[in-house]
Amino acid sequence: MLSFNVDNIPEELKRRDQWICWELVERNGKTTKVPKRADTGGNAKSTDPGTWCGFDAAIAGCGKHGLDGIGFVFAGDREVTGLDLDHVLVDGQVAEEYAWVVGAADTYTEVSPSGDGLHLFFLGSKPESDHCKRTQPDKRVVEMYDHDRFFTVTGNLFVDANGEVHDEVRESPDALARAYQMWLSGNRPKVEKPKLRRDESGVPLSLTDSEVVERMYASEKGVSIRALMNGDTSMHGDDDSGADQALCNHLAFWTGGDAAQMDRIFRTSGLMRDKWDEKRGANTYGERTIARAIADCGDFYKPAEFRRATGSQASQEKNEEAAPSFDPWFVDKQGRLWKSTDGENFRHITFTPPFIKANLRDVDSGMVRALVGMNVYGRGRECVLDRDTLLSNTKIVAAIAPLGANVSTSNARDVVSYLTDCDGAFARERPSYESVARMGWAKQPLGPFMPYDADGSSVRFDPALDTQGKARPFLEPKGTLEGWVAGMADARDGSVAFRAVLAASFASPLIAVVGVQTFIVYLWGKSRSGKTPTLKAAGSVWGDPSEGTDSYYRTFADTPKSIVRSATFLGDVPILLDELQSKGAAGGQKGKQQAVEDLLYGLSLGHERGALNSNRTMMGYGSWRALTIATGEIPIIIDNTQQGAVNRTLEINAEPFDDPRGAQEMHRLVSEQYGTAGRAYIAALKGHDLEFFREEYAKMRDYVCAMAYDNPQAENIALLALADALAEYHVFAPGKVSWDEAIAGAKRFALELAKLTKGADDRDTDRKAIQFVGEWLSKSEGHFKPEGQCLPDRYGIRESEISGRTIWYVFSNEIGSALAQAGYDRDKTFRRMREEKLIRTGAKGLTMQKRMADGSRPHCYCIDGDALYAFLEGPKPHEQQRLDLSCPAEVA
Repeated sequence: MLSFNVDNIPEELKRRDQWICWELVERNGKTTKVPKRADTGGNAKSTDPGTWCGFDAAIAGCGKHGLDGIGFVFAGDREVTGLDLDHVLVDGQVAEEYAWVVGAADTYTEVSPSGDGLHLFFLGSKPESDHCKRTQPDKRVVEMYDHDRFFTVTGNLFVDANGEVHDEVRESPDALARAYQMWLSGNRPKVEKPKLRRDESGVPLSLTDSEVVERMYASEKGVSIRALMNGDTSMHGDDDSGADQALCNHLAFWTGGDAAQMDRIFRTSGLMRDKWDEKRGANTYGERTIARAIADCGDFYKPAEFRRATGSQASQEKNEEAAPSFDPWFVDKQGRLWKSTDGENFRHITFTPPFIKANLRDVDSGMVRALVGMNVYGRGRECVLDRDTLLSNTKIVAAIAPLGANVSTSNARDVVSYLTDCDGAFARERPSYESVARMGWAKQPLGPFMPYDADGSSVRFDPALDTQGKARPFLEPKGTLEGWVAGMADARDGSVAFRAVLAASFASPLIAVVGVQTFIVYLWGKSRSGKTPTLKAAGSVWGDPSEGTDSYYRTFADTPKSIVRSATFLGDVPILLDELQSKGAAGGQKGKQQAVEDLLYGLSLGHERGALNSNRTMMGYGSWRALTIATGEIPIIIDNTQQGAVNRTLEINAEPFDDPRGAQEMHRLVSEQYGTAGRAYIAALKGHDLEFFREEYAKMRDYVCAMAYDNPQAENIALLALADALAEYHVFAPGKVSWDEAIAGAKRFALELAKLTKGADDRDTDRKAIQFVGEWLSKSEGHFKPEGQCLPDRYGIRESEISGRTIWYVFSNEIGSALAQAGYDRDKTFRRMREEKLIRTGAKGLTMQKRMADGSRPHCYCIDGDALYAFLEGPKPHEQQRLDLSCPAEVA
């Protein structure tokens, strides 16, 4: 049990039933004070008055259960406030920064159990705010609470420098408000700097010694400088020489490197001692210390008044474009980083010290990353690092060594230590910016578009280290917009397939603008029909579509993971995939079809599915809002394709180039002309508001859905048509066509495109599976004789009801095997049949048990034969009454 003086504790606190006991407990290598109940010795809660007690009971419970002390709980009535000043006592006296509050508050003040902190108790509540705890610039911690917390109480009164004690709890709202403003609000009161003296002509004079000291005290580092001037070496591990050098480093900056003034001021400090004038070779210890400080300073303070009078652009104490010096780190004029070991000796760390230039808040995730700069062979380099990288020796080497940084396993620990200290020392001064790590719209649709707007918006474009190369194809355009448009004109006007792929490229950033689901545009046909140059033409809208290590252009031969990660980075820029082929795949077309179907379905979802890293942690989810444009020699949509993939794939079977020479010319064109159209298009889109695009899309969707109502891709075709109109109006013929003319041309294009895509009847894979069931029953009729007849190879039973309806009881294993061999999903097929009321189901599933003559009860699908054949032979969608497909007047 720790000692406490019961008699000194004020009656104002004793009379309240807000007492608990506490016990010192070690958790994770740290000692903490756990609140305890006086009656049971169990845990108490500062939020539960039922676990509190009176003062006397707390004293008794402390002895009864062998606990370490008593504590006072600040209750919900907020009638008492506590101020905790951590580690502020040095040799029994309060550090100067905090000394004022004891006298100004004149309320009960006691020494905390640690012996180096103070607890002050006030009547009344704290200022209204959520701020209750903050670490100060000198690393001490200040806390203030008026509810839901407890303070340990010792009764050990603090005796101030005048020999006075403060033993009564009083109201002191002014002192409480000042303490909150100074230590907890984050807005420290500004200290007026002394005015600079001027001569008779008005030119500023140099600062006097006292003015230098006043300005040092008023600076951001004033607390630590004041401590050094008072002789306090605790912040330097009680190393006198280290403290001497630290004070001289400050003096070198604030005096402008005036050695004589530095010497005069140092002699007035509490650090002055005989050693200062001791000879060390040709110079004294003091002269050597001053000379080293001046040599390492590099930048000197020059008062703002003097800069305005002389026109000088003097540098400040911390240059944001260079690694800063601060105790115990020093960066010399050559940019080399040194670390002080004892104030006299310095150890070289690296000649390319990295430093944190700014905080970057990701607009997508809200996470804060660090913009790290360094000077490598006279050239400034930057990289963006996650916060965990700043704390890891191995990660920091992997991150900055490839940029030319002088960092390895031998000095990584010191480099990480410097970065960590730098992060803390300049946290309040460092600028913060919004940032995005992917391409496309930043913050919101029609906002900045990356990387095109990286240099002219409030949002920075800062791709991660492993994706920086993927941004290169988009950073600089090549050629002219006029040259690109001229090169695309013939192919766009002559081929619906080519125009559709180009329109899909322009449609990609509209996904987020209009607010629709992403989908796939897949162009397939025979080899050497110009599919690849068509795909590259789509890519040339945005950047360089040529193949290479960091290519924008991808193929199905790449791993699904790399394709998905590329999609995450592209954001709103279309994803390009080339050459789905049957050759070379295990099992040929059938062997590859399922994997491709899964990949494209995943891309159409617009987000990455979760997966585990090698260390069993979950990978971060990626997302994108782009269209996927793919090409190949084989179809994706076949009879057994999942309906979800069918609905999200606009499949075009066509040959975009009849003449191979046209395809070759397109290859050449996109290597010389790229990136101009996307820039012009995005700039034009920003000239409209969101409502314009959504209204125009709604009108185009209604038109296409009416004219091609049996095409499940009608809504996707409508988006491509709107993109085609926007591209015509803003890119291909700006000022030459009206908006109505662009819309009319897009509608004609939409109708032609609808003819190249499959209708609803062709794409309904569930209907095809049901068709197979009907055909299979017809072919297998001989295996469904009445039960009384002998049948060695029976598939089920066919019965006729009194009503005349024919019912097929089909053994589930037989029909399941037949569907699987044909490539259909049994459960999916029968769920659709249930929806269409083609089967009768049991209470627990899709099957029923049928009693057989031998007493067995096999599971069967109960198929209503009359309903099935009526469904299959009924009117198909294309046989229903069609709307008038003739073009409206404005289209014709």
